[in-house]
Amino acid sequence: MPEPGEAIEIAAAPDGELALADFVDVLEEAGQWLWDRGIPQWEPGSNRAQQARLRELVRSGCLLRATQGDDTLAGCILSPERYEAWEGVAGDAVYLHKLAVRRAAAGTGLGARVVARAEDWAREQGFPVLRLDCWDGNASLRGYYRSLGFRELGTALEHGYTVRLFERP
Repeated sequence: MPEPGEAIEIAAAPDGELALADFVDVLEEAGQWLWDRGIPQWEPGSNRAQQARLRELVRSGCLLRATQGDDTLAGCILSPERYEAWEGVAGDAVYLHKLAVRRAAAGTGLGARVVARAEDWAREQGFPVLRLDCWDGNASLRGYYRSLGFRELGTALEHGYTVRLFERP
């Protein structure tokens, strides 16, 4: 659990590639939690196996982390790189990848704070829209994104499964 009284900072990691290993630990914890609940998303080990691709995304954008002291509690990767699911959707945007919160900080509103900071970062970089997708089979996650003000745009096929597309100006 986050330490009471100690501030949580949400910012772009100054050296995103170095900070990526800590963030991948957060992703792996989230993946294990999902699988333990029967949600076949982020298979344990899959995020660790994708580190080279995640590193490329960080290089083109940033790793946004919520930290308390030296501990990474949450984060996401932001990149202007358009990818397969978004090929048919026009307009400049920043794409949010891999939003995750450590279980010890779950339910504290930290995920919403990370998304709000992601929106600020996108605006600072001159992008009018923040976009993301999620596995279409996770209804509660789709509801979470709608509760944060994201608008559903439809579905797309990506890596052999259906994802739901969302954006927020």
